[in-house]
Amino acid sequence: MSENIFNNKLPNLKHLNYLLALDRHQHFNNAAKACFISQSTLSSAILKLEQQLSCQLLERDHKSFVFTSHGKQVVALAQQLLLSANDLVAFAKQQGDYNVGSVRLGCIPTIAPFLLTDLVQLCQQQLPKLALYLREDTTENLMLQLEQGEIDCALLAFPIAKHNFSTQILGKDNFLIAGDRKLIDNFMHSSSYQSLPEESVFLLNKEHCLTEHAVSACQLADASRINNFSASSLATLVQMTAFHRGVTFLPKIAVDKGVGQSEGLTIAAIQGDVYREIGMIWRKTSMREQSFLALADLVSSLLEK
Repeated sequence: MSENIFNNKLPNLKHLNYLLALDRHQHFNNAAKACFISQSTLSSAILKLEQQLSCQLLERDHKSFVFTSHGKQVVALAQQLLLSANDLVAFAKQQGDYNVGSVRLGCIPTIAPFLLTDLVQLCQQQLPKLALYLREDTTENLMLQLEQGEIDCALLAFPIAKHNFSTQILGKDNFLIAGDRKLIDNFMHSSSYQSLPEESVFLLNKEHCLTEHAVSACQLADASRINNFSASSLATLVQMTAFHRGVTFLPKIAVDKGVGQSEGLTIAAIQGDVYREIGMIWRKTSMREQSFLALADLVSSLLEK
């Protein structure tokens, strides 16, 4: 059976990559530009794939196209094949040394500015042959990029939505309450969010998982306390909280880097164990798990400080 497989003419990996680009952009010209080739080259490659695979991948007319149901399945298989091929090349280059090569690491905005500078420095000291390439984005986008092979692993705040990645929890990051001194004093005395005025709690917008984690961890059930304004970054969040003399929740790793202090916010610990977990995820099919775990150990050591 194996002889028959290898006697078949296998598709070109580059052509499969063109197919994925066409699926991603849903436009021949845009996909061709993304691959730095001409539209005619892309069209020829797709036609050749259809001939080699003996199946129709696209339904075309003179202005548009759609993927056939079989074509969509081929796209999914091609994506896995290309991911495995890239992992194979990276694995081979390591030659048994898991700390050689490069890692494309994704990280969410409420972790990246407060952890990655220290991580890069520690990596240069302890894993000098490992080159880090960093990308900052939301949890949802990073999980999609990981699935599509655009990054190798990601640092996220847990819990996260249901997924099919390998995970490693690296440590806890406590939530602190920050804001106007009088409001903080009232809250610390009563330990009740009902002591806070209506619309006095400022949060990040919903695309940041920090908001969901903070509301859930702090059991802030009364939505009337939450201000309608939502910030796009922690920097904006602390500015608005200070200006409107309100309160907010900040992760300890951000406070440790001075966030909220220069704006004059009063910062206090919350009674009870109120935290988010920070962890790493990567594809289960990756051959480079040992490299990711070595990097994860460095992150764990930073979180323990």
